[in-house]
Amino acid sequence: MSTYEVGTVLWIIHTDRPGLVAYRVVEEITKRTLEGEQIQYLVQPAVPKSRTVQLESIKGRIFLNSEEAKEALIENATKAIDAIVTKTQNLVDKFFSPPRKQSDAKQQSPTPMPKQPTALKEGYQWVTMEDGTRVQVKIPEIMK
Repeated sequence: MSTYEVGTVLWIIHTDRPGLVAYRVVEEITKRTLEGEQIQYLVQPAVPKSRTVQLESIKGRIFLNSEEAKEALIENATKAIDAIVTKTQNLVDKFFSPPRKQSDAKQQSPTPMPKQPTALKEGYQWVTMEDGTRVQVKIPEIMK
């Protein structure tokens, strides 16, 4: 844990809720036990009617000046905005992109033509469809 002087202002970006709060170190408590020495800090937030709290109970990133805190907030905001824009662009691409034309789809991913029998059945004729496939069609005598 870092050490702080009494009277130092700490700028903390909370991780459990959004926001930046400035705290002033109002007390340093040094506790010596058989396990060693432990230092605790009591801090007071810069808000009206505030109570002192233990610094270790605050979840967040600590900065020693407002400029460092500001840069971190801008970085966080930029990442969040970039994520929102990327997500929205993906939705635009998915829902608003122009539908591919059938002919474009055929050109981009050609499917192999099935092998067709070379022998023509009796009474049938070969007909070529728009997509290029050939089919055998029985044409009635009336249409001939």
